Amino acid sequence: MKRVHILFVSLLWVGFFACAQEKKGEETEGPPAVAEEPAAEVAQGEKIMYYTCPMEAHKHVHSQEAGNCPDCGMDLVSVVQTDGTDFEFYTCPMPEHSHVRHSEPGECDECGMKLLPVKLGKT
Repeated sequence: MKRVHILFVSLLWVGFFACAQEKKGEETEGPPAVAEEPAAEVAQGEKIMYYTCPMEAHKHVHSQEAGNCPDCGMDLVSVVQTDGTDFEFYTCPMPEHSHVRHSEPGECDECGMKLLPVKLGKT
């Protein structure tokens, strides 16, 4: 029984070190892949908050990645935070409250956070 225990512990250590070496090798192979943002989509000083359906009826749809609207199949467009000079509406910074949209600055109707100026970008 003692031999089985020693063998089991030895196998665990070998597996642990093998995984550690494999992971270490992955880290030195090069920089991790970074998702590329379309250059024309984001101007300097702007950032993509999330993606949404361009249809007003589907403004509740939001995603962290570009794709298609699950309700109508249209391409999702980016919601880009702006500096406040060029914007379409104000919205809550929380994705769960992306349906909150106002034409003037203020606070979110649901959580009270300060609304951010945003505009719809490209797909």
